[in-house]
Amino acid sequence: MDIIVKAKNCDVPDRVKDRAVARVEHATRLFDRLNGIEMVFSEEANPRIPEPAIVEVTARAKGTHIRAQGVGPDHRQATDAAVARFERQLRRYKSRLVDRSQRATARGTAVAETPAELAPKPAEEADVEDPAPRIVRHKQFDVAELLPEDAALQLELLGHDFFLFTNAATGRCNVVYRRRDGDLGLIEPS
Repeated sequence: MDIIVKAKNCDVPDRVKDRAVARVEHATRLFDRLNGIEMVFSEEANPRIPEPAIVEVTARAKGTHIRAQGVGPDHRQATDAAVARFERQLRRYKSRLVDRSQRATARGTAVAETPAELAPKPAEEADVEDPAPRIVRHKQFDVAELLPEDAALQLELLGHDFFLFTNAATGRCNVVYRRRDGDLGLIEPS
């Protein structure tokens, strides 16, 4: 498995990088079907931020991304926090796969391990006549065909506020989002 280590806006000593790679390799004992892992070290420039060091770990599995972020006063403590969260995410993902497999075996039907991926669709460019709101970042990704429960799990694994997916039951695009009260919401087209 490939572990890619990057640093943004900071210099990280090799011993800290080596320790981080060893900790992540040790964490992968929980789930060995990862395709690759990327670690990004960064640092906030504002001196008033009490924990300026940030470490982000992103793992790719077949059809899924697992992301964990840790912050701390230095990169060593941020790595510890990120790896601890990463281990929890891997445990949750693996238990979800095991539960799904056991439910399918109990019903006597086979369930695919990962959802089928859909080809990305090109975004339409908008006419920009009014300079007030403008698009400053463009992102493309594969839209996965999932059930809403699986999309909610993916939302938790990524740590995002929303997740766009194609509903496997209806074949239409849906969005799962985090509400202010901590629960999740589902947006379906009518």
